Amino acid sequence: MVRKNRPSILFLMETKNNKVKMETIRVKLGFDSGVYVYPEGLSGGLALWWMKEVEIDVDIASKNFIHAVISEKASSSVWAATFIYGCPTRSGRVQVWDSIREIAYSERLPWLCMGDFNQVLSVEDKLGGVSPSQNLLSAFHEMISSCGLVDLEFKGPKFTWRNNRRDDAFIMERIDMAFANADWREMHEHAMVLVEAAIGSDHNPLILNTTPTPNKVGKPFKFESFWVTDEECKRVVSDSWKHDNERSKMFAVCKKLRGCKDNLKAWSRGKFGNLRLKIATIKEQLLDIQKRLEQGFNLDCEAKEKRLLSELEDLWQKDAMFWHQRSRIKWLQMGDKNSHFFHLSTIQRGNGIRLSV
Repeated sequence: MVRKNRPSILFLMETKNNKVKMETIRVKLGFDSGVYVYPEGLSGGLALWWMKEVEIDVDIASKNFIHAVISEKASSSVWAATFIYGCPTRSGRVQVWDSIREIAYSERLPWLCMGDFNQVLSVEDKLGGVSPSQNLLSAFHEMISSCGLVDLEFKGPKFTWRNNRRDDAFIMERIDMAFANADWREMHEHAMVLVEAAIGSDHNPLILNTTPTPNKVGKPFKFESFWVTDEECKRVVSDSWKHDNERSKMFAVCKKLRGCKDNLKAWSRGKFGNLRLKIATIKEQLLDIQKRLEQGFNLDCEAKEKRLLSELEDLWQKDAMFWHQRSRIKWLQMGDKNSHFFHLSTIQRGNGIRLSV
């Protein structure tokens, strides 16, 4: 959907130019449509531009955020987005947080929330100056959590704003961020946030690419934790280390490690295959059996149902272990969360619509 590296949606925060000036810039840049929140006194306004590849229905437009429903024509997907310009005052930020909560409680679509929050997420997100208020940090975290939002993370410079002063007065902060609810994250599981270089501004722009081109890099070998739940795994490893080699001991160890890796991969493909596909297949078989049981009790069907349920439970456990291993979640014990949670925590990378903030 992106032509000549141009974003399909562009959000400009705190622009102090009037509509005539902004419309001139929009036309020159080739954007098809736009909506504005006009500046008030010393406060800047907001601007949202988009290309014809998307349709945007603006629901709310205020001095601190624009909330809209976005329809992607190519994929026919529909989702909501709130583009934020956080208030610089403490009381103003509390009001913005309350407005975001109201949107979260009423929004039923996959939801993205990004922009300049004028608030850091942690102490480590600020360099120089006075340490962030713990009360403000807690209030921000509580809002993010109560709205069911997850940080999309980013690639690029850590800090997105600087005060452009010198020596001890120099301050840098990460206050430009992107969050999304679970439905949006799963809809755009490869979405990637890039922090671009700051040019002519004290803010670094954020680029959100919903369908980045994947790097074709060979996947490194991983010993899957769920393999050890099968008794055959020990035999595969043991057999791989029985072969002796006449060369040096170090060469023999390397040869056995390589052989063990290849044997485990081949065994896993034959033994487990695609876990998600197997789960879906067994669920279909289970549904068919349960429909047959509705027609009257059948001993064979009941036995098969119990066997399928046992197989399904085992596959669910293996699938949860598979995604837990990739989730970077170290503080949870297996069984505390399901594979849906672990899968969500692994998809913090990924390209279609590009949003520039």
